Amino acid sequence: MNPYYQDDYCTIYHGDCRDIMPSLPKVDLVLTDPPYGISLETAYRQRGRSCLAQCRNYPPVIGDTKPFDPAFILKLNVPTCLFGANYYAEKLPHSSGWLVWDKRCGRMQNDQADAELAWTNFIKGVRVFHHEWNGFVKASEHGKGYHPTGKPVQLMLWILGLRWTPAGTILDPFMGSGTTLRAAKDLHRKCIGIEIEEKYCEIAVQRLRQEVLSL
Repeated sequence: MNPYYQDDYCTIYHGDCRDIMPSLPKVDLVLTDPPYGISLETAYRQRGRSCLAQCRNYPPVIGDTKPFDPAFILKLNVPTCLFGANYYAEKLPHSSGWLVWDKRCGRMQNDQADAELAWTNFIKGVRVFHHEWNGFVKASEHGKGYHPTGKPVQLMLWILGLRWTPAGTILDPFMGSGTTLRAAKDLHRKCIGIEIEEKYCEIAVQRLRQEVLSL
C-alpha cells in the first residue's frame, strides 16, 4: 500500500479507511471528524442564509447518508476523540470527557450549530474551546474554505495541547482537507490521514507543503 503523500511528519492514504486501517502500524491517538449520517446540505451559497450566503457550494460529504458506527475505531483500543458524537452517542461507551467547541462566542446565532461536541475516552471532565466560525465570519483562516465541515487548525492545536492528550502518532481516518495533519505538523508530531475523496487529498497535500508555523 503506497502513500498518496509522505513527508517527515505526515502520511496520507487515499481510499476507504476501513480498508486501509488494518494494514497500518499501531497509533497512539485517533482524532477525527467522521460523517455523522445527517445528510448535511452542503450547497451553502445556494441556500442563501445570512453569513452563509457568501459561502461556496460543496459536493455532498461521502458517507453522510448513513448512520455512523464507530465500532471499527473503538476496536483500536487507543485514546480517541470523535467529533459529532452527539449524533451516535448510544454507540459509544459512557464518558465524562467531552469537548465543546463554541463557534458563536457570544455573537449572533449561527446558521448551523452554535457549538460542536466531541466524545473522548481520555479527557477529564468537559473542556470548552471558544473560536468563532460561521461562514466567512471566522476568528482565523479568513477567506479559506477547504471543506464543507472543515474545522480550524487552532481547534486541533488546542486538543493536541491539552495535558491529557497523549504523545505519539496521530490517526485521522476521515482526514477531509487535512486540518488534523496540518496541526500535527506544526507541532512536529507524526500523523496519518486517510481520505476517500481524492480532491481533499490534493488540498491536504497543498496545505502540508506550506512552511511549518512557529508556535
